[in-house]
Amino acid sequence: MLIETGNTTNSGHASMAPIGETSANVSRPEFFRLPKSGGDRYFGFGRSYYYEGEKRGYWKLVRIRERGKLRGITLVPYDRVAKFVRGQMDGAE
Repeated sequence: MLIETGNTTNSGHASMAPIGETSANVSRPEFFRLPKSGGDRYFGFGRSYYYEGEKRGYWKLVRIRERGKLRGITLVPYDRVAKFVRGQMDGAE
């Protein structure tokens, strides 16, 4: 499994690094925002996949909303999703 590191090569393409590789160049957030449309930039999963994963107990999404407001933001825990993905790779072997 590869993740985009955010760094670009001389050709202007984003560089990729394997999940689990520890490098100063690989920036992993603790949380990231749920994508509005399409897949997220780290795993490529869409909103419905994250909601379904939470319902099945794979991870817990974090919801932040100001008191009295109807809307807020939903955050995805990066490490928990990465652990789930690694578990799926181990189960396939």
